[in-house]
Amino acid sequence: TVSEVTSESTQVTGTGEPGSTVKVELPDGTELTGVADDQGNYGIDIPANQKFRGGEQLKVTSTDPSGNKSDEKVIDVKDTTPPVAPTVSEVTSESPQVSGTAEAGSTVK
Repeated sequence: TVSEVTSESTQVTGTGEPGSTVKVELPDGTELTGVADDQGNYGIDIPANQKFRGGEQLKVTSTDPSGNKSDEKVIDVKDTTPPVAPTVSEVTSESPQVSGTAEAGSTVK
């Protein structure tokens, strides 16, 4: 299994067969590997230079000590990073409309 991966994650974690090698392919083609411990748990560090925004796909496979490879599991990275606070232009009695800038697609209230 693969746990949820978010835009704030620093590791890809999950469970598998103890001793199996887990491979994670990042969107840019970089491959990361780790080994499941004797309890079947694994944690593979995401390099600090890899920043996810959400929506990216990671491809994960596992190969057991006998060489049997799992089917590929595709994980969608979830966006959990809050948007930067919007900027608001000055509102006056002569310009009562509220305007400014915010992250594209975000809702401003």
